[in-house]
Amino acid sequence: MPRPLRYLMIWLCCTALTVTAAFLAVRFVVHSTSPLPPTARALPTVFSTPTSPPGPLVPATSAPRTPPTPTPRRTPTATPSTRTPTTRPPTTAATTGGHTASSDCRGGAGVHSMQSVGGRVTFNMGADAICLVSAVPAQGFTTSTKQDTPDTLTVTFLSATHRSETTGTVRPQPQAVTREVSW
Repeated sequence: MPRPLRYLMIWLCCTALTVTAAFLAVRFVVHSTSPLPPTARALPTVFSTPTSPPGPLVPATSAPRTPPTPTPRRTPTATPSTRTPTTRPPTTAATTGGHTASSDCRGGAGVHSMQSVGGRVTFNMGADAICLVSAVPAQGFTTSTKQDTPDTLTVTFLSATHRSETTGTVRPQPQAVTREVSW
């Protein structure tokens, strides 16, 4: 075999080996950094919307507050918390006098939670009604609820300088909206 042909064969083999090694390295990097398949989140985005910018404060239309009476607390799910206990017990569906006794909260979207500056609200969004599971205020906040119709429920957390109002509804579609106002 002539010398130039041998050099050409050696060059072609080295080039093919280098291209193959580069291809395998790039393929490994691309496959190892590909995104993971989508997973279900704890709270679907259809049920949580971003908070609105601060707006004018609307006066509350709830009844005058009376001192809370201690009631036994039943929590459907235990969530770890680093907050210190509040002086007011959390409001539950049993203590609000809402429409839970006569409403049908079965079916529908299910149980969903919303976190706000003032506290955490958990709704049971049924097919025809929405029920309050729990409303746990943050330190320094008080809780009030309002439910004029079975398909809409409003929970308000109020402090001396902030108001967090979470409204959940099942009509026309299940959703919960939180409005934050500071002064």
